[in-house]
Amino acid sequence: MNRRHFSKILASLALSGTSNIDSTILKEKITIIGGGILGLSIGYQLSKAGAEVTLIEKDFLGSHASGSSFSWINASYDKTPLSYNTLAQLGIRAYHQLQKELNLDIKWGGSLEWFKSEKNSKRLINNVRLLQSYQDPLAIQIINHDQASELEHFANFQHSQTIAYSIHEGAMNTVSTIKKFSEGIKNNGGKIIFPAEFKELVYKGNTLNSIKTSVGEIKTNQVIFACGTNTDNILNSKMMRPSTPGIILRTKPIKPIINRVIVAPGIHIHQQNNGRLIIGEQRGPGIQHDERLIKKPKKFPNRDFEKMHQNRILTIAKEIIPELNNLEVEKTTIGWRPLPKDGKPIVGPIQKLPGVYLTVMHSGISLAGIMGQLVKEEILEARTNKLLEDFRPSRFT
Repeated sequence: MNRRHFSKILASLALSGTSNIDSTILKEKITIIGGGILGLSIGYQLSKAGAEVTLIEKDFLGSHASGSSFSWINASYDKTPLSYNTLAQLGIRAYHQLQKELNLDIKWGGSLEWFKSEKNSKRLINNVRLLQSYQDPLAIQIINHDQASELEHFANFQHSQTIAYSIHEGAMNTVSTIKKFSEGIKNNGGKIIFPAEFKELVYKGNTLNSIKTSVGEIKTNQVIFACGTNTDNILNSKMMRPSTPGIILRTKPIKPIINRVIVAPGIHIHQQNNGRLIIGEQRGPGIQHDERLIKKPKKFPNRDFEKMHQNRILTIAKEIIPELNNLEVEKTTIGWRPLPKDGKPIVGPIQKLPGVYLTVMHSGISLAGIMGQLVKEEILEARTNKLLEDFRPSRFT
């Protein structure tokens, strides 16, 4: 896919709507498994288009990766090749539209990223050059310490002369966004049920008829799985790598101090519109924690252990933003990342399971906005979208 093809896709998406949707399809019942931001975005778009939507979640909305995310909306870091980067660019555009539509709490302003080592800095330069070939070259560029300091007065850029500035990126308040999507689904006539755990698909011949859940049977003609780290367990598949944990700190509100997403060595930080800082670590846990992490805990074993990790992360954060004094941590979460084997999104029908559609990706926050629209079009218009051809589940079979 070249940039000219990308421009044509943008134009076609801008003109797309529900005009081609078959009214008989709208009468069908669609069930979404998973109450993270991806499932909720898809449910919102389907219900807005007139489909009869039921979304179920085994715990509560945002209880897994979405609710413990750093919430960075980006089209830079690790978003290659072009087909993947195109989705990420469209994701940013989709969120601008959704922000107007649902009054989403998203803070735009770009991101600043750098590394300490010369090797990683060279890799960053090469990555930026590649990304510039995908999109507007001015959208991402290399700037130096002095230029970055003009953008973020309180940040310590550690005298780096190789800082990637991605102008169009931002970060969302994920808790608020999840609430807005869920309200949208309900306002459009959809149902959201939790706690409700998926158990089994029920077919009549080769036609999906219903699903069995922990709260009873639900009649449905189409199921969309958006269940993140639980994908392989539910579908008995081998498409995912073992998920990895990430610790996120959310502080109590402080005065405005950060305008952009800062991705620094060992730490990443952004400040929400409400004044809260969201701080995440970049490196994973050491091997000494392997045994404790086998069961994928979402909480620390005790308050002392939690405090130890908080202090460690805050110490690194203060090296980057020295003004961060007397911070009060409001919440600490352990999130488990969904990781497809090849690092790319998995989106599309499961060929051996009629009526089943899968969506799972590591970059759920960045891509949920556009995925809602693309999945809606594929299901309700019964057509395939070239944007998704590199990401089908069939590549793992």
